[in-house]
Amino acid sequence: MTEDIIFIIEQAQKLGHTIEILSNVKSGKEATVYRVLLDGELVAMKVYKTQEERDFKNTAHYLVGKYYRRSSEQKAIAKKNAFSKKLTYDNWVKREYSLLEKMFSHGALVPRPILHINNTIFMELLGDKSSVAPRLHDVILTIEEAEDAYKDILSSIKIFWDCGIIHADLSEFNILWWKSKPYIIDFPQSIDRRTHPDAGIFLERDLKNTLKYFSKYIEVDFNAVISEFEEKNPIPDRIYR
Repeated sequence: MTEDIIFIIEQAQKLGHTIEILSNVKSGKEATVYRVLLDGELVAMKVYKTQEERDFKNTAHYLVGKYYRRSSEQKAIAKKNAFSKKLTYDNWVKREYSLLEKMFSHGALVPRPILHINNTIFMELLGDKSSVAPRLHDVILTIEEAEDAYKDILSSIKIFWDCGIIHADLSEFNILWWKSKPYIIDFPQSIDRRTHPDAGIFLERDLKNTLKYFSKYIEVDFNAVISEFEEKNPIPDRIYR
């Protein structure tokens, strides 16, 4: 058991929780996901790599327009000093949890958030003791399943949009398929459409990736989908107009 995991268990105990690690579900460049028992409930535990292990060089574009309330934080970000790196790391982790809370409360198909401790997020496990939900990329849908999943995903993207959020990295690789429903995951890079200068471009990319996947199963109309979003709020700086 790594020092990180031991620390998380100790911090959880201080908050009155118990954690039992069952298995490693997935290891990636940003985080490792474990199947655990939290207070006896089967959940997913997502442990982000430490600040020293995590490289934020490829994330700068997602952080444009990010608002920091405190003037000390704003100055640190501007100077790009050591404190700004820690601030960026802390916010990267906190952001996923806060967005999951927001999107879940508004009815989007995302894992239910449960607890946030340090660099770790506990959330609903899309799976059971013997298996976990596959990525949408790795399943073959029936036409009926594809039609329903397409509507569900667009509905969730609209919820994000109405809440001022764009996933910004959406594709069939970060949508999980569980009990005949699609669940969108991985939100730390998500952007605020009200402050990011390239919000329209990110939204368009998310929609194009989604429609490209479902075009294998059903007929899709990109312009019609874009129009549905523009009816509520004009989309700035689109590539295609």
